[in-house]
Amino acid sequence: MNRLFSINYSLYTGILLTAILIFLAIFGPSMAPHTLTETLRTSYENGTILAPPLPPFTSKEFLLGTDRSGYDILSMILYGIRYTLFISFAVTLIKMTTGSLIGLYVGTWKKTPQLLEAFENAWSYVPLFLILYFFLGPITFAENADPNVLVFYFIIVASIVSIPSIVSSVRKKSKEISTSTFIEAARLLGANRHRLVWRHIFPQLKESLLVMFILEIVQVIALMGQLALMNIFIGGTIYRRDSQIYLSITKEISGLVGAARGNIYSDTTYILYIPLILLLIITSSFSLLANGLKNRFQSTYQRTPWVKTGFEPRVRPVRKVMKKSE
Repeated sequence: MNRLFSINYSLYTGILLTAILIFLAIFGPSMAPHTLTETLRTSYENGTILAPPLPPFTSKEFLLGTDRSGYDILSMILYGIRYTLFISFAVTLIKMTTGSLIGLYVGTWKKTPQLLEAFENAWSYVPLFLILYFFLGPITFAENADPNVLVFYFIIVASIVSIPSIVSSVRKKSKEISTSTFIEAARLLGANRHRLVWRHIFPQLKESLLVMFILEIVQVIALMGQLALMNIFIGGTIYRRDSQIYLSITKEISGLVGAARGNIYSDTTYILYIPLILLLIITSSFSLLANGLKNRFQSTYQRTPWVKTGFEPRVRPVRKVMKKSE
């Protein structure tokens, strides 16, 4: 029984769900039963009239139903999940790489400038989605804009505005480690700053940076969801004046949720709940993976406490027995 409780369920569940999501992101478009331009045509089948919006599990051809325009919800999800994962991963990779490099080196300074600390404190109170809203608002509704260009533009802007928070976090961790005894010993032995960063500080932070990387993916997805509530869909927004509705061009999951939020007070709430549940599954998968990795690293440190100092004993210490003098 104790062995069952000791299993890291968060890690294995997160790995399984994340693997499924990556599989769908790669092969989703080829698995989609319909294209993004096919719609349900009104027909008479088995004594019932099939017309949009079609509820889930009513027709085998449209397993998860259709929206009010007749587009297949399952196909839109399988096409859009690729954009959601790719965009969140790309933004996280850029900001984590840049912010970690800057934070590692700034953390080795003997004294951090007060101006930098003041900027970090001020930037932590700035809502990033408002900055992105003013950057993306003027071009998101452009009819001739290329969706791939809009996606690239969002990746660059979102990465830039998120770098200061990464720099602040990594700088504080690096500053804490740089005050350790073995770092002072390395300095006395003549280690330069590059050697301190990559041979002593970075090995102590690599597990924390990995967990932070996965959690930042969740943060980017949440940021995309906040923009979707403002009708700013990544890759472009289509606004239909006749019906007063907003549609996502790329069909990324946050955009599907934002476009369908008007159905919450109607009898077609499934149009909102299906992509919303999937969005919650995506964020939960990465959160479970991060929590599982954190538990795994902590258990490793408990079994091998020398990892914290970077010195691993080569041989088991032998106790020396002194002979009694006659």
